[in-house]
Amino acid sequence: MNTLTDFYDKLDNCDVIALTLISSDRLYCRFFKDNLYKSRVFVSDPTLIAELSQLCGKGEIVDTKGVAKLKQAALTV
Repeated sequence: MNTLTDFYDKLDNCDVIALTLISSDRLYCRFFKDNLYKSRVFVSDPTLIAELSQLCGKGEIVDTKGVAKLKQAALTV
């Protein structure tokens, strides 16, 4: 399965994403819903990595507002 498709499929069932930078071009994303771990995916798309980095700020968490923005952006693509 395409990594981006996999990411956006998992995005539908989450409200928080925890990020871990593996390298400058690879990101490990863990998806949570109601504080329960749901799934994970590795991302290597530079555009998505940049967008996730902006949404989490200096931390490693994309909060509910950030996830909502990602979902909205996915609808407009």
